[in-house]
Amino acid sequence: MLLPRIKTFLLIFITLFTVSCGKSKKSKHTPEITHTSQLPAGWYTQDKQKLSEEIDLYLASAKKAFDVTIDPIAIKALIVPHAGHYYSGLCAATAYQTLQNQNAIPDRKNTHINRVIILAPSHTHFFNGVSLPYYTTYQTVLGDLKVDTNAIKTLSKKENFFKQFPEAHMQEHAIEIQLPFLQKTIADFKIIPLIIGHIKDITGYYEIADQIKKIMTDQTLIVISSDFTHFGKNYDFAPFTKNILYNIRFLDSLAVQAITAQSLNLFNNVLLETHTTICGQEPIKVFLALLESQAFGQHDILDARLACYYTSAQIPGARQNNLLNSSVLLDNIPDSSISNSVSYVSLLFTKQQLITQKKQDRLTGYEKKALIKLARTTVQNELEAPTERIQDHLLVPVVSPGIEQKVGVFVTINTKNTNNNGLRGCIGRIISNDPLYKTVLAMSKAAAFNDTRFKPVTKNELPNLVFDISVLSKPERIASADDIIIGKHGIIMTKLGLNNHPLGAAVFLPQVPVENHWNLETTLEYLSEKAGFEKNAWQKDCAFEVFEGFEIKE
Repeated sequence: MLLPRIKTFLLIFITLFTVSCGKSKKSKHTPEITHTSQLPAGWYTQDKQKLSEEIDLYLASAKKAFDVTIDPIAIKALIVPHAGHYYSGLCAATAYQTLQNQNAIPDRKNTHINRVIILAPSHTHFFNGVSLPYYTTYQTVLGDLKVDTNAIKTLSKKENFFKQFPEAHMQEHAIEIQLPFLQKTIADFKIIPLIIGHIKDITGYYEIADQIKKIMTDQTLIVISSDFTHFGKNYDFAPFTKNILYNIRFLDSLAVQAITAQSLNLFNNVLLETHTTICGQEPIKVFLALLESQAFGQHDILDARLACYYTSAQIPGARQNNLLNSSVLLDNIPDSSISNSVSYVSLLFTKQQLITQKKQDRLTGYEKKALIKLARTTVQNELEAPTERIQDHLLVPVVSPGIEQKVGVFVTINTKNTNNNGLRGCIGRIISNDPLYKTVLAMSKAAAFNDTRFKPVTKNELPNLVFDISVLSKPERIASADDIIIGKHGIIMTKLGLNNHPLGAAVFLPQVPVENHWNLETTLEYLSEKAGFEKNAWQKDCAFEVFEGFEIKE
């Protein structure tokens, strides 16, 4: 590793010597300097073919486990981890997969993006401001990447912030670890690798953002390279000794909420109040300043999506045949198994608004899995002795815009390997004014312990139960039962009395008649009986509302 560094320093010295000792004529061309990848095999595979196959596998695994439905052209920024691929590869891949054009054959690479600005922290050197690259080419295992030297010249005009600190780039893994993923997901692009050092005051972030705005176009992608909470003695940060993983996730959740709220001030306050150790906090602050200064368009608001979250402490138990089991990856682990931990988060920011997507696409694959895990964990926690129960706020997944939606929710609990006769509880809210995650938490408790049709769930039967979450749209009144579409509509039937006074009501979720192979008439007969009336009660003096929904199954 020493020889490439000596060559690099010699190139820098020769370049500087040529510029300072040459004749008075100024060169019109930027000297060609190549920076060679520095990371050893422990970070990622160093063989070109094997690395290419490895990245493909990460991307395929991410799509299978944590799919995100999004328009790749609408994506403007990613926050991704920068640990070795063994640790954070799957998490990073959940964000990078969204750049791919699913209709392109054969490699599905993004052809829209032509410039990538990488905002990275400095792990080895302290300096003030932003370190520009001293090189014009980044030589990687998968091939050379050209630096956008014209963009670098534009940035360098603001000399009080943008300078060259070559030593900062020598061993900075936060940039290099991103390059193979970019090369595998984008067809043709130049890079602008920026290392963010110490920024003296809050106004500095906005000044830096104003300069970066000058080199941004609609075809520019911003990549913010950051890991999140570093816990343990190795990082001199161990503020809790009980429910460690839950507490780490809560700290990360506070940070993610501030970032997705797109508030530099709020993010700063989280750092000051929690002291959480986010190594890429400086690049994140620059990105938040970019968002606040409307760098992505004066009238464009970016929506955030959480693509993935897990910690290094969860990896050993989840690794199977060199891949990570996504279901196990979300499991809690005992405090005794956590001495040190680093958190990995993948966030994407897009011009595609959440409200414009299909209802089932408004949650990412990760968020769906996290909500199902919340349902089970909530019931399991309630079955513990009161002194051993974890506070509800620690049970909640990382809070993101997806799970903050205010929608109706039903939680259904069934016994494994049975049909509807194995129902153990089903309670929900057709309309909810609470965030989705709070409604799931409350309805999980209600379905397990407050459904009067059944005895409360016991601890012994919990392993033999399966959870199902139905996320619902707002109900709409229909003219008659003839407008009901089996398989599409959930149904609310209300029996009316004198002056249309409601005498009773019942609800079926959209999947109920499908699972029971009922036609419309049979469905309405059962619905009438569920409401406490004769089976033909639906035929007269009834009002009907319908809603749609989708299921998240365990």
